[in-house]
Formats: sequence, structure tokens, C-alpha cells
Amino acid sequence: MKRMLVAVMVLLVAGAAMAEGPVITTGSKTGSYVKVGHNLKNMLGTGEVITSKGSVENLERLMKGEAQIGLVQMDAFAWYALKHPEVSTELEIIGGLYEECAYLAVRKEGKVQSEDDLQSVKDATIAVGSKGSGTAVTWDYMLKLEPKYKNSRVEFTGGSRALSKLIAKQVDAVMWVTQPNLDGQMAKTVLKNEDLELVGFNDKDLNDKLPSTGKPVYQFRKIDTQKGFFNDKEITTACVEAVIVARKDTNEDILESVSDALLNYKQTLLK
Repeated sequence: MKRMLVAVMVLLVAGAAMAEGPVITTGSKTGSYVKVGHNLKNMLGTGEVITSKGSVENLERLMKGEAQIGLVQMDAFAWYALKHPEVSTELEIIGGLYEECAYLAVRKEGKVQSEDDLQSVKDATIAVGSKGSGTAVTWDYMLKLEPKYKNSRVEFTGGSRALSKLIAKQVDAVMWVTQPNLDGQMAKTVLKNEDLELVGFNDKDLNDKLPSTGKPVYQFRKIDTQKGFFNDKEITTACVEAVIVARKDTNEDILESVSDALLNYKQTLLK
């Protein structure tokens, strides 16, 4: 009887902990997803924010029930759903937060001058971040839409280390995905380096529609890379929406509160 009472108490405590708030799985400690996660927790007044390697790990945690709310790139969601069709019965997309765009850094005198060269130049190498990162998943999903990208060799290196390899001619291009304002360290490093150039992904095959929604995963956007009276510069690149995803069995009050936050207080979430 005593053991039974202890077991009941453990279940009650676990249930109470779950009722207190959701586990929100976000991204790296320095990324924007963590900031959104903490803002969402504050708006809900409860919950726990945990970091992750990115969208794929967030989806895995959601599917395992280790988290109830997650921040995910829409192309990562599409990529994951292709491998795990059951995702549509377990998870729902609450709504979009903001766009994230794919950028490509190349050497001005290198053999890769544009994303077209990734399809045609022999032995070109592109660094796409660490395995499982949002950028690596974006690249993998782009491969499904434009198979000619497979002509390029992939190296799983990201950040400043990847840019150093680009300058040292150890890779021919560096890809990353971030918000379109170009305020991040990667973009700033490229734009101030006279040997590097920032280009975009504008292959029309990337505009293919997602079968489950009938809508394209990527939208093409023009991004200003330089402002000036006579020397404005812009690139066109593929952008994808960052979304909040939840387990469908999450407490309805929590789901309602998250939806309300997105609909009416999105700017507060993004501060």
C-alpha cells in the first residue's frame, strides 16, 4: 500500500509539473530562437526554455514528447515530414514568426561566383554548417528541389571557421540561414571583406510547392546589401518562415495562449 501511495504521489507531482507550463525547445544559446522562447515563457507566465542544435532536434523532442512547444524553420518541418509522415498527426503549426533567408558567401576571384556555379562547376565545395543545423537541413531540402546542387561537395563547417576556410581557399562557398536584416556577424564579416562577396539563392526550382499545403516553402526576396546614392546593391535570395510548432496534445489553454501571443503580441515576442 505504501508503494502504491508513493507511485500515486509521483504521478501527481509529474502531472502538476506538466500543468505548470510547457517545455519550449529553441536553438543555440546565442541565436534568436532562445530570445523568442524566453519571451514566450514570460508571456505565458510559466514553462521551461531549453536550448538545442536547431530545428531538427526541436522536432525530434516534440515527437518524443520531451517538449510541447518548438521553434522550427518551415523547410526543416517539410524535410522532417518527408521522413516522418506521422508528424502531421502529432504536431501542428501554430503560426509564423519571421522570415529567415539563405545567404551564400563566395570569393570574388573564386571558381564559385553564384549559386548557379554550385550546379555546374566541377569539384566545388560548399560549407553548410554542422550536421543537423538549420542551414544543413535547408541545404538538404534544397537538394530535393534542385538535384543539380548535388554536383557540389558538402563540408559540415559553419560560422567564422567556415569563412576562414573560404578565405584560405579550402572551400569555395559558405552558406548560412538568418534573418534578412544582415545584422548578424556572418554577413558583417563578408560585407567588410574586400575579397568576399555575398550572393543569394534564386533558382526557380526552389519555388516548388509543398504537397501538404499547396504553398511554396521558399519565397524570393530582394535584400539590400549596400546603400548609397549611386552604388546601391541588392541580391535576390530564397527565404523561409520560422514558425512555432506544438504537440497537438498540449494543454488547450496553453495552445490558446501561444496562438494569442502570435496573433496580437508578435512584436513583444520578437523583442
